[in-house]
Amino acid sequence: MAAAVRIGVVADTHVGEFIDALPAAVPGMLAGCDLILHAGDLSSGAVLGELRDIAPVVAVRGDHDLPDAAGLPSAAIVAVGGWRIGLIHGSRARAIDASVVMVGLAAGRDVAYRAGLSRALVRRMGPLDLIVHGHWHEPTWTRVGGTLVFSPGAVCPWGSLEGGRAPRSGGAGIADRAVRRYRRQLGPAAMMPRVGIIDTAGGAIRARSLVVPVQ
Repeated sequence: MAAAVRIGVVADTHVGEFIDALPAAVPGMLAGCDLILHAGDLSSGAVLGELRDIAPVVAVRGDHDLPDAAGLPSAAIVAVGGWRIGLIHGSRARAIDASVVMVGLAAGRDVAYRAGLSRALVRRMGPLDLIVHGHWHEPTWTRVGGTLVFSPGAVCPWGSLEGGRAPRSGGAGIADRAVRRYRRQLGPAAMMPRVGIIDTAGGAIRARSLVVPVQ
């Protein structure tokens, strides 16, 4: 039987861009992990340094990175404890992502974008044991064939709207208002800061999303 491994997952940290620092509780929540995965939207290389103080880190680019992330790959596959895990941000073509938001607004509720996204990620990365992604700032679990597709949610769930800041001007402000309405439809639980934990034990791989306490 493969060795038991614990993996921490963070995504969409946006430190230095939309929030000043990792929430104080995050290092303690990831303590004891054998590996940490960062699923994109990394705004400060200092975040990787903080995470590396806890465990080795594998990170990929997102669609909202600052130059510190320029040297990172767009996707990675890691073999841990006998399992093959893919790591990718999860963004698709801008038109596809925008259509998810607009259809959700028109419907007045969350829409089933996950099935299409999960299938697209499996097509891109192959039939792995687990694919980890971020981008949508929402905790999700989907199974495609034998592959579990998992997003822990975001460390910075509101993105550019963190702290209730006013929308930007012009076309960017229109997008901000649309995203804010879309995210409100997800409900308050989806908009809490989160990290993920992946455990492998007993011949199984399990992923869970944990709410980060805000002090």
